[in-house]
Amino acid sequence: MIDRHTINDSFYCGRLRDDSIVSVMTTGAYVMAEYDEQTGEIRWYRVVNATQKESLHNWLKQHFPIKERVAKPRAVKKSVAA
Repeated sequence: MIDRHTINDSFYCGRLRDDSIVSVMTTGAYVMAEYDEQTGEIRWYRVVNATQKESLHNWLKQHFPIKERVAKPRAVKKSVAA
């Protein structure tokens, strides 16, 4: 796992590749949630206290801000006059 960060004494996060989602795990290595930097959404896989959920989500948004998608310019089709 690259890009590993300690959130608090119970949780840490990291990802497998630079462009992948951020996994939130307990110190026992249970995957608790996954955070998507593209959308800012978090998917919970285990039951977590509401106050912990809020603090984890705020920490993730602060350390992994939502990435703006760069729109690719569209190619303009040139019409050929006959």
